[in-house]
Amino acid sequence: MIQRIAAQRRHLSTSSSSQSFLLFSYGDFFQPDNVRWGGLRFFNDDLMYPGRSLPLHAHDEMEVVTIVVAGELRQRDGTRSVVRLHAGDVQVLSAGTGVRHVEMNESSIPTHFYQLGVFPRQTGTVPSCFQTPFGALPQPGILLPVASGQGKGGAVPLHADATVYIGSLDPYRMLDYPTGANRRVFLYLTRGMLAINGITFEAGDQARIDEESGFMIGSIDRSEYILVDIPALT
Repeated sequence: MIQRIAAQRRHLSTSSSSQSFLLFSYGDFFQPDNVRWGGLRFFNDDLMYPGRSLPLHAHDEMEVVTIVVAGELRQRDGTRSVVRLHAGDVQVLSAGTGVRHVEMNESSIPTHFYQLGVFPRQTGTVPSCFQTPFGALPQPGILLPVASGQGKGGAVPLHADATVYIGSLDPYRMLDYPTGANRRVFLYLTRGMLAINGITFEAGDQARIDEESGFMIGSIDRSEYILVDIPALT
């Protein structure tokens, strides 16, 4: 099953500090049939305005992956020194028993970032945080693992049976992706136009894929995307 969810179905949450497209129930936004996709709990497409911050908030029992697209994101909590994330950086916050932090944009340009949450392998762990600079997108046709708990070399360690990839495709190029048993795949198209097993996706669309032994991604236009391979957790 390959399900297309159009960009128009994303929930837009706005404030004086930011605007966010919420792809799953999150915060004050709740849809009872859209709480998770297998091991993926949330995926937010965020834009924080210059000189603004998000209020103090908490995470617990969640692997939170942050991918910075543009600008700079500063994080501060009561136990760690200030962390600065720049464009091309990927961070994994293993929230464990709980963390509270503030996220800020102290630059003069908006900060664009993606933030997603994956259920951990086990609960009750000590919180930890790691980040790595990945820079620009990988070469077209390459799926680059940026966060993984499946032993993918070079990826930021993830305490979950999941891998987060970033990828791009030039026009009229194709990529085969095999899936294992009891796995689900989530794809968020951030730019361009793709076809997945013949189903067309445009920028902002999501693909939620289940019960497929594999699928083919074909690029209709220069395309960029994030792909998350997670356990089904049915």
